[in-house]
Amino acid sequence: MNGCGVGTGGALLIGIGNPLRGDDGVGWHLVEGLGLQRHQLTPELAEAVAAADRLLIVDAWLAPPQSHCLLRPLAATDGWERDTHRVQPSRLLALAEQLFDCCVPAHELLVPAFDFSWGDRFSPQLRRQLPEARRLLRGWLQGAVQSRA
Repeated sequence: MNGCGVGTGGALLIGIGNPLRGDDGVGWHLVEGLGLQRHQLTPELAEAVAAADRLLIVDAWLAPPQSHCLLRPLAATDGWERDTHRVQPSRLLALAEQLFDCCVPAHELLVPAFDFSWGDRFSPQLRRQLPEARRLLRGWLQGAVQSRA
């Protein structure tokens, strides 16, 4: 079992969303070649999280106009979820803690999304957010995390 924050897998990036639903695919796009790409978080990912030294989950969020990317700490939360096939990011952290006796420092990068229609193209509004999202992602990878909520 790992001690708190003593993983062996380095940084783990998980991009979530549906790459065929417009802006929802931004998580996949940003972590391409760097991490895991998933439609949703599942309990089975707890083992990979537990093996990591730190975690970043990248996802789209239905944002109000004039929103910016958010990079914020993610804390584990307990609680029952009725859906056993997918979990919220905070619950995935809690599962890793409970099952593997570890505590992984985690953040989430949320990119404002505006169009979830069928297709693999991003909206103009989301495309304007990509430079900031990439900057925040690079900063996190380099260890220079500056959370903004």
